[in-house]
Amino acid sequence: CSEHANCSQVGTVVTCTCLPDYEGDGWSCRARNPCTDGHRGGCSEHADCLSTGLNTRRCECHAGYVGDGLQCLEELEPPVDRCLGRPPPCHSDAVCTDLHFQEKRAGVFHLQATSGPYGLNFSEAEAACKAQGAVLASFPQLSAAQQLGFHLCLMGWLANGSAAHPVVFPVADCGNGRVGIVSLGARKNLSERWDAYCFRVQDVACRCRDGFVGDGISTCNGKLLDVLAATANFSTFYGMLLGYANATQRGLDFLDFLDDELTYKTLFVPVNEGFVDNMTLSGPDLELHASNATLLSANASQGKLLPAHSGLSLIISDAGPDNSSWAPVAPGTVVVSHVIVWDIVAFNGIIHALASPLLAPPQPQAVLAPKAPPVAAGVGAVLAAGALLGLVAGALYLRAQGKPTGFGFSAFQAEEDAADDFSPWQEGTNPTLVSVPNPVFGSDTFCEPFHDSLLEEDFPDTQRILTVK
Repeated sequence: CSEHANCSQVGTVVTCTCLPDYEGDGWSCRARNPCTDGHRGGCSEHADCLSTGLNTRRCECHAGYVGDGLQCLEELEPPVDRCLGRPPPCHSDAVCTDLHFQEKRAGVFHLQATSGPYGLNFSEAEAACKAQGAVLASFPQLSAAQQLGFHLCLMGWLANGSAAHPVVFPVADCGNGRVGIVSLGARKNLSERWDAYCFRVQDVACRCRDGFVGDGISTCNGKLLDVLAATANFSTFYGMLLGYANATQRGLDFLDFLDDELTYKTLFVPVNEGFVDNMTLSGPDLELHASNATLLSANASQGKLLPAHSGLSLIISDAGPDNSSWAPVAPGTVVVSHVIVWDIVAFNGIIHALASPLLAPPQPQAVLAPKAPPVAAGVGAVLAAGALLGLVAGALYLRAQGKPTGFGFSAFQAEEDAADDFSPWQEGTNPTLVSVPNPVFGSDTFCEPFHDSLLEEDFPDTQRILTVK
């Protein structure tokens, strides 16, 4: 017998049997090659079986496949982060997250019955996945998840009616130490109860970064002024705001009010087409378009009142395209009508686009007395000065005579000697009096003495207005 065989004799009959790790007729024994046993040595159909010695072999997966050789799974193509695509799926001011890529499970997730593990038959597993917007995963999909690191020692239904679970690292009590997809194969009894492995293509999540609001896909708006600057059809109104801020301190304060992110505001913005015939807006007109109250289209009912930044009130109306700003329904109220676009969201407020600008009602003008002509004003000053000088001169004259004077509304009174009293109405020689005529009415001489004929009898004191004691 061969040296690699056992020899046995029964009577005169000798039998040679090759040792277990050898093959042959016993007389000639060669090392057994497990790769030639007709089953590829137990290697995967996608692997090569390589003999490594006495009855040993190694299974190597073909290119494009991964596994231990006994099981070779199609190699997962490196997942692509859709956020890096061109054009990007999110707004430029948004944070993009490809959930399908980021979760590292290739869209596969594990699902159990509400009662606990192993509570779903095949049809119930299909329904449970569908309720999550998914379907039962296929074997290649579960394999892709396993290659990305999905490891779970719980059997679950797959789309082909088999039950399997993914293993990333060898564990003695999880798949007998094998790595890959541990499968029980197609189940003949679909009423068996397992968990489920579902597949769903996850969406790309777009979230506006801090300081912006919107859906993250088509819109991420900053503050009110950022929206005005970025919207071409608001350029006329925005330019007037900047001009107002550059021209006056009040305009700069108004711009700061719109830029303040701590208060939420409502801003009505007329589109460029609403500025006809080179229309310009004054400061009060511009401030009329803003309110520190919040107004959304959902609560913009007819007759709704808003306080405007200018101090007036805004009333919401659906009366048509013409904003009847010049005819407010009440003093200090301006009608807002024909909003063509509602609810343009900004980080610190809400914008509503108007077909035409709002105009502040004209302020009532104060009626001023006409100015006196220069000549009349001069004459009045001369008369006042003359009267003052006359009084002063009279007082000095009487003082020089050593006689105190007493003035009353009904008499000029001397205190002692009636014989020395002077009365302009007494007969005899009268002192010269100087008159200052009104030059408006004219006179031949500016200063002339009264005629001597102006005596007491010419002016009878019937009411005794003037008396001399």
